[in-house]
Amino acid sequence: MNSKLILLALGLATAFALSGCNTFQSRAREKAEVYQALPSDTRQRLQHGHISVGDSQDMVYIALGYPDEVRQVTTPQGTQTVWIYRTYWQQYEGSQWVGWHRIIVPLRSGGFAVMHEPVTTQVYSTHVDEVIRVTFNHGVVSGVEQRNPR
Repeated sequence: MNSKLILLALGLATAFALSGCNTFQSRAREKAEVYQALPSDTRQRLQHGHISVGDSQDMVYIALGYPDEVRQVTTPQGTQTVWIYRTYWQQYEGSQWVGWHRIIVPLRSGGFAVMHEPVTTQVYSTHVDEVIRVTFNHGVVSGVEQRNPR
């Protein structure tokens, strides 16, 4: 039985290692040829998650990762690609009554006492905010719209 647990743990650890994390380091390794060719100040800027007009799609990917949504926009100047990044968060809204919990207590006299206590649950609302919108013309950043943090 012990060997089965060890094999399971080893399999899970291997799967986790192979899946990789979407971190700056993993993205920089994935696009190492592009990343190593950049000047050191540009590499440092990307490491801090800052992108600029003129950056390539690979540079934006290294800095920010995969976008939450990709759109194609057609204008008189041609087709543009727009990458949209979002943030997801929950806000506590309080507690809400959901019903009663019945408790049956045996009495020394041989009978039972039935009591009811209220049951509540915590309520959260989920929010999605668009944080960054990056527009590309011919694979190069032509515009960055960034929302100020709250």
